[in-house]
Amino acid sequence: MWAHERKSRILEILGREGRVYTNSLAHMFDVSRETVRRDLLEMEEDGNLQRVHGGATPLRADIVPEPAFRDRLEAHSEVKAAIGVRACELIPPGSTLFIDAGTTTLAFAQVLARRGNVRIITNAIEIAQIMARVDSCDTLLLGGRPHSDVPATYGEMTLAEIDRFLADFAVISPVGMHPTRGATDYELHEAEVARTMMRRARSCIMLAHADKIGTESRVTICRPDEIDHVVTDDRALPGLTLSRGTVHYAVPG
Repeated sequence: MWAHERKSRILEILGREGRVYTNSLAHMFDVSRETVRRDLLEMEEDGNLQRVHGGATPLRADIVPEPAFRDRLEAHSEVKAAIGVRACELIPPGSTLFIDAGTTTLAFAQVLARRGNVRIITNAIEIAQIMARVDSCDTLLLGGRPHSDVPATYGEMTLAEIDRFLADFAVISPVGMHPTRGATDYELHEAEVARTMMRRARSCIMLAHADKIGTESRVTICRPDEIDHVVTDDRALPGLTLSRGTVHYAVPG
């Protein structure tokens, strides 16, 4: 089992049981206690849990699982479309983009496809299918393991392929966007893809409707000073500011 798979499983157990034990995890994963301790240390450094004697506990007890991808597709659809339009205004023709998997980035891709003239690198299967139909777009679907809920690829192969490229923008759709604590995801494998895309891009654009602003999920993507642009909708607080980036407001039609 890969390290990221162990960490994802640890988060699942934490969400269900509220605590994990080093000895039990070592037995479950068939690895040494030292390996588990190293996993827990790295997860604590990433802000995903708190180590305690003999194991670890969650940082937050009030975080609920994210709804299924198909359910999220139907929520805030008009707002997501408006955010997609506003975000496209930040993308010059001929740009190269990383786009991660999410319902808001899917709405963004649908708008971007109508304009064309970009290069797309994505782990999202549906985004790749949309962009591949556009003659003026060069589209690459990253390899990796397909997920059972989100139609996208994840894992060590996906991360390794991202590292082969350099993009102008990473367009990311987080679960939570807090102005002082940064962007977060619910799933570790999604946060790892987002972080790697950001590291290999010159600029980062976060797409987050107003309900996500000021909220946090359980896995850290980045600090607020690592974000260049946040695109949200006009229901968000008008005084929203970031330590370094710019906030852009979309107005649904």
